[in-house]
Amino acid sequence: MAAEGAVQRREDLSVDELAERTGMTVRTIRYYQSEGLLPPPGRNGREARYGSAHLDRLHLIADLQGRGLRLSAIADLLRRGDDPDAADWLGLGEVLRRPWTDDRPVVLRDRELADRLAGTPAGTTEALERSRVVERRPGTVPASWVVPSPELLDIALATLRLGLDPDAGARLRDLLQDRLRATATELVAAFTEEVSGTALAEEGPAALAALLEQLQPLTRRTVDLLFAHEMERAQQELLDALPPPPSDEGAPAP
Repeated sequence: MAAEGAVQRREDLSVDELAERTGMTVRTIRYYQSEGLLPPPGRNGREARYGSAHLDRLHLIADLQGRGLRLSAIADLLRRGDDPDAADWLGLGEVLRRPWTDDRPVVLRDRELADRLAGTPAGTTEALERSRVVERRPGTVPASWVVPSPELLDIALATLRLGLDPDAGARLRDLLQDRLRATATELVAAFTEEVSGTALAEEGPAALAALLEQLQPLTRRTVDLLFAHEMERAQQELLDALPPPPSDEGAPAP
């Protein structure tokens, strides 16, 4: 009798109750069912009943989508019967969230920021604030400052001490960041299409996580090297475009 009650508890949800428990719409659940992403429901007469297996599957689908996997890829995995191991997907999620740098925001007191700005021209604080290298925290007395990127602050101060105008430096930084943001977005999309989808289909999330771990340092080296080569090319083009220096032929002897 107890066993029968346990079975009933496992499949005692209507589709409306299943939607409420998962935060999904009934339409979405029916779509997943029609696409074969959900196991068939149980039956109580003519009424479909859902239970723990359906809850687990819907939570898995939502989790995989939250980790960036497309529904078509999830469907391919589930249709093959390869119900992904949660630990493997958690490991992949950890790798995907792993930072590429230790550069993290810090908060500086007014005196700490002033110490870092020692030897810079007047108006440096305002220039850094305009370029969002530092952000004053509202309502703090004495003032305190959020530094989104301590490394960028160090770079900005180094260029200031070299005599580069801070606003010009900010414009150059924004140009570089905009181009790199677009490149990073395209690179991740291309990787997903050409590499990660194949690795997921053939070897699963654990193999993809291991591949990503090895690729991260190689990607950074590649970006650094290719950017250096492109800077050399651009500088050489600039030199080639300059007019030749005046000839000394025919000049009177000293």
